[in-house]
Amino acid sequence: MPDPAIQNQVAFPRPHDAIAPEDAALVAKSISRALKRAANRSRAPSSVIAGGGYAVRRGERAFQKGLLASFFACVVAPIIVASVYWGLIASKQYLTDAKFALHGSENSFAALGVSGGDEKQMQDSQVITKYILGRSIVLTLDKDIDLRGKFSRPGVDYFSRFDAEDPIENLEKYWKKRVDASVDLMSGIISVQVRAFTPEDSLAITQKIIELSEKLVNELSTRSRRDALEQARSELDRAEEKLKVATAHMRDARNAEGVIDASAAAEAINKIIVKLRLDLANAQESLALQSSAFATESPQVRLLNARVESLKKQIADYSAQIASTENSSSLAGHAGVLSERQTELALAQQQYALSSSAYESARIDLERQRTYLIPFLRPTLAEKSVYPRRWLEWAIIVAPAVFGWVLLVGVAFLVRDHMVK
Repeated sequence: MPDPAIQNQVAFPRPHDAIAPEDAALVAKSISRALKRAANRSRAPSSVIAGGGYAVRRGERAFQKGLLASFFACVVAPIIVASVYWGLIASKQYLTDAKFALHGSENSFAALGVSGGDEKQMQDSQVITKYILGRSIVLTLDKDIDLRGKFSRPGVDYFSRFDAEDPIENLEKYWKKRVDASVDLMSGIISVQVRAFTPEDSLAITQKIIELSEKLVNELSTRSRRDALEQARSELDRAEEKLKVATAHMRDARNAEGVIDASAAAEAINKIIVKLRLDLANAQESLALQSSAFATESPQVRLLNARVESLKKQIADYSAQIASTENSSSLAGHAGVLSERQTELALAQQQYALSSSAYESARIDLERQRTYLIPFLRPTLAEKSVYPRRWLEWAIIVAPAVFGWVLLVGVAFLVRDHMVK
């Protein structure tokens, strides 16, 4: 159909009418201007919602409805849900913070200039951190302070509370969401944060964690000390058995030799021999004086000679009792057997004394507490809930929803424009 603008400027002649040259030029100019305006309108930017061109494209209304529905589904609905939940429904959570470090009662390796003490302390700190986040402490806390009941209190919202009927595996996962434990690798300081739905529960759980952690670190050292005590007890039992055997051998040897102490007996006999030799010297001196004054056959001389011979015989007999190659029952022979038994007995007594001392030291060491947890930031009762962080949690839901919707709309327009071409 001819452009109305052209009709306003010139009347088209009927086919059987002749066109004057000046009218033909005017018609051509009008048609050219109309075509330029149509081309400009076709190249003009199209509306984001309504499309472009002279007519509304097919399916444009359905496309607009889809955009509107996606906006409500992806943006409006998440905003409403997040606002209602985090603003009105989400339960308050109270945080209790504690920091503590390990301290040994005895002189540490670090005090002696040995790095092994620091490594042992760091190892124990990491063990405690793993223990706090593990199942073992969850079982103990559930048994001692009813952990399930504290996390499933009435009034706690459905999405935050724990179902008391769930198994221990679920409780362990829930526990890791409510507790944070870490250790500073530079200082060895252990930090613990506990969240619960009442300040009293949060404080009670944190205090119990410190108590159980201190018990654990002492059990770690107690196990090795208990092993040392058992080993010392075994050594003491063996030393005691050896001492009994050595004492029995010594008793049997004394009974067999007929001598209790060969050294003491020899010493006593030596004293007798010394006295006899003194008497012999006196008798020989008297004999010499009498021999010069009287005849050798005089009664005094004969008596002195008999005394001298008797003393010599006694000295020889006593000497033979101490040591003699001909007398196998001499004290020297007895002393050899008794000396072996005495050496065996002395070694057994010494080993028993050392084992007894080691056992006593191990027993005292086991009974003494070796490691302490020193809290320098003690857990206190919370006065204000710090969780949930409502605006942050709200933004975590809303921001991805808006971004996702914008991305979805961009993809939809790209697809639509591609299909139109």
